[in-house]
Amino acid sequence: MGQKRSQKQPKGRNERMIRILQIICDLDRIRGFTIKELAARYDELPQTIKRDFKVIAATGLHLESDKDGREKRWRIEVKNTLTKLSSLLDVSHYLALKLAMEPGSSIANDSPLFATLEDLAIKIGNSIGPARQAELDGIESAFFEYDKRAYKKTQPDVLWPLVCAIRDRKLCRVTYRAPRDEAKDKIHEVLPLKLFTYDGAVYLMCHSPKLGHQMKLNLQRLRSLKVLKRHGRVPRDFNPKELETAAFGLVADGPLTTYRLRFDKNVAPYIRERTWHSSQKLRDLPDHDVEIEFRCAASYEVANWVQSWGDGVEVLAPASLRRQQQELGQWLIDKYRDQARKAGRRSARVTR
Repeated sequence: MGQKRSQKQPKGRNERMIRILQIICDLDRIRGFTIKELAARYDELPQTIKRDFKVIAATGLHLESDKDGREKRWRIEVKNTLTKLSSLLDVSHYLALKLAMEPGSSIANDSPLFATLEDLAIKIGNSIGPARQAELDGIESAFFEYDKRAYKKTQPDVLWPLVCAIRDRKLCRVTYRAPRDEAKDKIHEVLPLKLFTYDGAVYLMCHSPKLGHQMKLNLQRLRSLKVLKRHGRVPRDFNPKELETAAFGLVADGPLTTYRLRFDKNVAPYIRERTWHSSQKLRDLPDHDVEIEFRCAASYEVANWVQSWGDGVEVLAPASLRRQQQELGQWLIDKYRDQARKAGRRSARVTR
């Protein structure tokens, strides 16, 4: 026996969002719909449709009705509708919608959400007029492609399922390959926790119940993803804010270490104008030099950042990084001294 309508289970937020957007499209038609018609159309109770009406009204879209026998037929108010719809837009909404609609986005073009967004995009484009649309289109030119398209570069069948899996706390089976020539595909069962961008790529922070620790996976290296029916439990020690402040960049697995660096007057202005880590403290020194101190997990990322400043920086602490820089300097001297000697011998042979 099927369930009675009064016992229908509530649907998820994503399903409700799709339904509300589709109802907006329905109510934009000249004839409109009655509540009973919409309830039958979406297999919902009339009370649910009435609640959806309140959500639609809260966005600023006013509804009007007229009598059709015993029922009221509802539609979006025609007068000033375009003005009200236009007022709901800002740049971030418009760009997000455009990116969602572009080929290769994370929303499959055969999904109900894509069709609804496409219809909504057309209505928005018509409502704001060609001048305003051109103005918003021009804003895209202010962003570099690699930054603006970070999420777009992920596989279409990966990003959206992961968002839903994080929301529903569902386990996933992923096939992953590390970025090494000799690397092979590895299969992991993980609980997705957070999505974040770093250096132009999208990463998934997840927990491996089998390994008992957290992992960071580059979504572009995922070979396959399957959302399982089983649920997982977020580890008690999972603290995204703490992990965010622990890492200097992407890695947060090393011991917490205090770093002190001295930058000369040529580099100091660049150091002063930015926040390199949330814990940083700056101290002005004689000769316009500046000292920076911060505490984060020890990793190669800090060493790489220090090396990028060349002879404009001196490591004061920790001693381990100071020794590492000294060894690197000696290796560079030996490396290029040998190359210079070989080049000199070749030049001498040519001269003779």
